[in-house]
Amino acid sequence: MRHRRGFTLIELLVVIAIIAILAAMLFPVFARARESARKIQCLSNVKNIAIAIQIYLTDYDRFLPNEHRQDVLDYMYDNPGGGTMWGAAANPPSSCQHNADNANPYLRWPVILDEYVKNRDIWRCPSAKMQGGPYFINPATPDWLTYLRNNEGKWGSGKDLCIKDNCFPPGWGGAVTDSCLQGAAPYEFATGSGSRDSAVFVQTISCNGTLRGKSISAISDASSAIVCGDGGPWTEMMSLGLLAYADLCNLECANCSCADWREDGGCYDEQVSGCPECALNHARGGSDPKTNFLLNRELRKPYARHLGGTNIGFADGHANWWTSEGLIAKAKETTRSGCWGNDTMQICHWGPTSDCGFTGPAIW
Repeated sequence: MRHRRGFTLIELLVVIAIIAILAAMLFPVFARARESARKIQCLSNVKNIAIAIQIYLTDYDRFLPNEHRQDVLDYMYDNPGGGTMWGAAANPPSSCQHNADNANPYLRWPVILDEYVKNRDIWRCPSAKMQGGPYFINPATPDWLTYLRNNEGKWGSGKDLCIKDNCFPPGWGGAVTDSCLQGAAPYEFATGSGSRDSAVFVQTISCNGTLRGKSISAISDASSAIVCGDGGPWTEMMSLGLLAYADLCNLECANCSCADWREDGGCYDEQVSGCPECALNHARGGSDPKTNFLLNRELRKPYARHLGGTNIGFADGHANWWTSEGLIAKAKETTRSGCWGNDTMQICHWGPTSDCGFTGPAIW
C-alpha cells in the first residue's frame, strides 16, 4: 500500500517565506501603480482648473480677481472687533487689511470658477493627506460686509480675528448655512477625513493667491507663471513650500524664530493648538541641520504628494508634474530673494535667517 505524505513543517515555512518575499516585491509596485493613476487624475483636475482660469480671464478683461472696494479695505484695516493680527508691536501695527480678499466669500477661487468647472470634486486630489474647506459661512447675499459688521465679536478672536482664507457663501458648508447664527464651523481642519458632514466642500488643490488683481498680460512668461497646483489645508497656495510639499505644514517657517516650529522657541504649543492638522505633519525647525526640515531634504521627502513631486497648472492653461526638489531648484534660478518673487515663477518663498544661529540660502 502507498501512504500519502503531507508537507513537512520546513516545506511549509519555505513556501510561506517565498510568498512573503514575492508580496514584499510586488506590493510596492502595486502601490506605485495606484499612485501613478491618482497622480494622473489630479493632474487632469489641475489642468481643468488652469483652463477655467483662462476662460475667466477672457470674460473679465484679462484681470485676476481681488478686493478693491475701499470700504472693505478700510474696515479690515481697523482690525474689526478690537483684535490685532500678527505683529501688533510693529510700527504701524499689522492689520487685517491684507486679508480683505479672504473676508469676501464671493472671492473664493472655487466660488469664482464654479460656473466654469461645473464639478466641485475637481478641487480634490485623491492622494491628499491634508485637506481644507469652508470654515466660516457668511449667509448675506450680496452684502456680506454688513453681515460682518452686525456680527462683530461672534467670529474669531485674538490673532485669528481676521476672516481668513476659508470664508464661503451658503451652499458650501453642508448643514452650516450661517456660522454666527449656528455658532458652528462647517469644516474643522483635520488630517484625514476630519469632522464634517459629507455635503461640506473639500479642497486640496489650490490657486496662487499672489496673482490676485494682476493682469495676465503683465506677466512676461505665462507658460512659467504658476496659477494653481497641489495644496494643503489652505484654499490659496501662497508659498513655494505649500506647493512643493502640500502635505507638510509650514515648511518655510522651519527656522528658529518664535513663530515657527522649533519646540523650544516659545510658540510651538501655540502653533500646534492653533493648527490641529499640523500636529502630525508639521515641519520642525531649529539650529541643527539634522532635524531641520528646511535644511535637510531627506526629512521632507516623504511629504511630497505624488511620487516625489507635485502637480502644477500655469497661466497659459497647461499643467505638468514636477519633482518637489526640482521645483525648488527652478524657483532658486528664476525668483529673486524675498517673498513675492518676480513675474516668472510668481510664487512666494523665504528661507532661514542669520538670527536663528545659522545662515542659509534665500531658498533652501
